[in-house]
Amino acid sequence: MRRAFLVSLLCCLGLVLAGGLGRAQNIGFQLNRYEPTTVGEWSFHVDHPWYSKMRFVAVGLTMNYAHRPLVLGRFDDSQQAFRPTRPIIEHQLIGHFEVAGSFLDRVLITTTLPVTLLERGEPYGGISPIAGQAVGDPRLGLFVRLFGQPYQSAISMSLGAYVWVPLRKFTDSLEPQSSDQEVRVAPRLVLGGLKRGVFWSFGTSFLYRPEARLGMFTSPGGTSAGSEIQFGLALGYASFLYRLAIVPEFTAASVVIGGQPFSRDYTSLEALVGLHYNIASQVQLSAGGGVGLLRQAGTPDGRALLRLAYAPMRSPPADRDHDGVPDKRDLCPLEPQGDHPDPDRPGCPQDDQDGDGVYDKEDRCVDIPQGEHPDPQRRGCPLPDRDGDGVFDRDDQCPEEPMGQNPDPRRPGCPLPDRDGDGVIDQDDQCPEEPMGLHPDPRRPGCPRRDRDQDGVFDDEDLCPDQPQGEVPDPARKGCPAGDRDRDQIPDPVDACPDQPGAPHPDPKKHGCPGLVKMEGGKIVILRPVFFATDEDVILEQSFPVLEAVADALRAQPHIKKIRVEGHTDDRGKKEHNMDLSERRARSVRRFLIERGIAPERIEAQGFGPTRPIQSNKTAKGRAANRRVDFVIIDPPYTGPAVDPSQIVSPDESDQKRGKRGRGKGGRGKKK
Repeated sequence: MRRAFLVSLLCCLGLVLAGGLGRAQNIGFQLNRYEPTTVGEWSFHVDHPWYSKMRFVAVGLTMNYAHRPLVLGRFDDSQQAFRPTRPIIEHQLIGHFEVAGSFLDRVLITTTLPVTLLERGEPYGGISPIAGQAVGDPRLGLFVRLFGQPYQSAISMSLGAYVWVPLRKFTDSLEPQSSDQEVRVAPRLVLGGLKRGVFWSFGTSFLYRPEARLGMFTSPGGTSAGSEIQFGLALGYASFLYRLAIVPEFTAASVVIGGQPFSRDYTSLEALVGLHYNIASQVQLSAGGGVGLLRQAGTPDGRALLRLAYAPMRSPPADRDHDGVPDKRDLCPLEPQGDHPDPDRPGCPQDDQDGDGVYDKEDRCVDIPQGEHPDPQRRGCPLPDRDGDGVFDRDDQCPEEPMGQNPDPRRPGCPLPDRDGDGVIDQDDQCPEEPMGLHPDPRRPGCPRRDRDQDGVFDDEDLCPDQPQGEVPDPARKGCPAGDRDRDQIPDPVDACPDQPGAPHPDPKKHGCPGLVKMEGGKIVILRPVFFATDEDVILEQSFPVLEAVADALRAQPHIKKIRVEGHTDDRGKKEHNMDLSERRARSVRRFLIERGIAPERIEAQGFGPTRPIQSNKTAKGRAANRRVDFVIIDPPYTGPAVDPSQIVSPDESDQKRGKRGRGKGGRGKKK
């Protein structure tokens, strides 16, 4: 197909050259410089060819109005501006009848017939506006798509050519400004694309045209024509969804054979904007307008264009992700394939799970980005750094140990040594083998504070560094134990009797104090005497504590089922009186214990008067010892050794002249 196209193009060029050499001078040429793009395109002036993937055929009409395409004037050198003096052709209206078709989704054939419908102006120099209508030179076009789709790809390339049939070569009935006398040929290269709404096209061509002139003007420039190089650029917005395009276009041309290239009289430049809309995917309506910026013969100062065409659009296959792969073939219909499609999965991008730019098929670390320091031996992997200290393993002399905040300058990747692991490096640690712990010594870096007696008070604050402060520290001497004046192992702050040892029989109610009773030899032995009013059974108040201690002992010893309270006197006075007095005193003690919560059946009382002395009644000391109260355990019976009762002294009130009177009946009695 491409070879046939090139052969045809070379044949046409041969005919053109043969015809051009046959005439020395051509009079007249097609004045109109506007050549429409293929009918159905979304552009007016810059080619953007379509192929059968978009549509098969299109038929239409383009109306082209040009204002002042040919004027007589002069160039003002002082102001560098062209001053028109006479509009030879002021208004020009041309209709372009167009037909185009495509096949094989690669070849486009087009034909255009221009018909001048109106010309108005002032005849001058042998040039007159056309009075009626005139047919122009038919144009035939052929384009071949080399790659890409102009309306679906970001970039495409097409090669083509236009050939104009010179009608005045066969008849002299046409006006000189409507047709050429020789064949014109324009091979053309077109690049273009449409992606994400961006519509663009660039074309360049070489128009072969034999030299010709209009009228009787002999000076070069404004009324002559020749072969020229042409450029076109279009850039705008287009959408298949809305079937709409808004495209600005720029075209430029300069005569390079038969003129002065890129000079003012041999160069043209036009700019226009077009709006294109396809109604119901069947009928295309386009409108546009522009201006001539640089003008040669045929370039107007203003142009208006209107195109109506039957240009049915083929419904493109569904492509929801707009990646150019139809959904029926797209394995990822909702995800564009992007710039790096997966060759094994049509329509899918290559996977890159870690987003490092190395696709998973080549990435040996698919879940780990390669980062700024990729491993040259493992594609897609970072250089290894096992301890994460920023020194890669290949350079790290301690790859398993982070270098930390104090790196060793002599061993890359290693920390300065810290044998005891307390965070103080050995070179600064005064105790490199001993961690400083939670209580570092502020005067010795890396060392713990000392506490020789292990009492929780550090030596630099401990007033007794070799003696633990114990459970009861001395509040006045930090780190020292509290004092113990009575040496009973009970510190003074908690000792109720700091000057009196509590051992060996401590008082359970007064910590550190001696007790008032003890269990010994089948008796509840009281360690303080029971005082009575003289010659009475009234218990004095000072004896309440010892009797309450007896009650406490009975409550604490429930296995003692019964005791006997025994009352005793000395031998002074009558025996009968003493027997009665001792009986009454024993019963008075029994009542006291019952009132303190001891069950009555656990207590009996009996008086023995002077019948059971424990010492001699001949001395005052002996008589005082005989005046006593005993608490004998009856049940369970005592089987141990007997107790020497002479060791117990129990004086009554007769030995306490100023004792207070307590409970019982009667007041202070007479001395017996």
